[in-house]
Amino acid sequence: MNIINHNIEQLLSNFDSHNLDDLHHANLQDRVDSKFILPLAFLPILLKAARNYYSVLEINGKRTSNYFNQYFDTQEMNFYKDHHNGKLNRFKVRKRTYLDTQTQYLEVKFKNNHKRTIKSRIRCSNNVQSDDNNHSFIKQHLGYDFTQLSISQQGGYQRIALANEAIPERITIDFNLWYQSSAGQDRLDLDGFFIVELKQQKHSKNSPFYQLMPHHYFAPTAFSKYCIGCVLLNQHTIKYNRFKPTLMKLSTISQSNQHTALWSH
Repeated sequence: MNIINHNIEQLLSNFDSHNLDDLHHANLQDRVDSKFILPLAFLPILLKAARNYYSVLEINGKRTSNYFNQYFDTQEMNFYKDHHNGKLNRFKVRKRTYLDTQTQYLEVKFKNNHKRTIKSRIRCSNNVQSDDNNHSFIKQHLGYDFTQLSISQQGGYQRIALANEAIPERITIDFNLWYQSSAGQDRLDLDGFFIVELKQQKHSKNSPFYQLMPHHYFAPTAFSKYCIGCVLLNQHTIKYNRFKPTLMKLSTISQSNQHTALWSH
């Protein structure tokens, strides 16, 4: 289901816009994140409330973007297990493709023991594991040889990106999530909800977005796109106790929107 209907496009047209080069203070590659799982019906309400405080990213005349991600892990799925086991100083590795511009980046996300997310990336090509620069990049940040990693899953979503340079902070709104095995099989399409990530230099409830949440009885929820994808694609072969509350919340929201529960997949 494509939820970007005329109403949502019209709401986005009311925002001031920015491009990537406009973000200096709100770039936030070193940041803290707060995540929210919200019902799809709340998206128009959120956009109406946000337009006085945030600008929207516009690229080539478009205010929504299409993402495709390929995640890498070890054969033992160590990156997934580190997150599941609550290990601090943990990593995620992915190749991200911005489908609207056909640009690709190899990215390493590092969550340190102060719960800060630090993202590093380099521009890359289709043959991501055959490039010497990519090997050096992975070795520098992880200490791994890139040949020890393989694609563990792939997937994508659509994104609306908002920013406030003055605060500074960014908000990403992701919807129409889908996952697929590394072999391109078993595609799962998730709907009925969207994921918001509030990205700040340090946690602050003075954020216009954060102040909106209690009025609608929403609270932050831990959510990892990578780990949830691992569970949904491999729930019969991996341990996922830590993520059961998030999965139940997604299932409840999906059912409340009269969609099939995630467990039926």
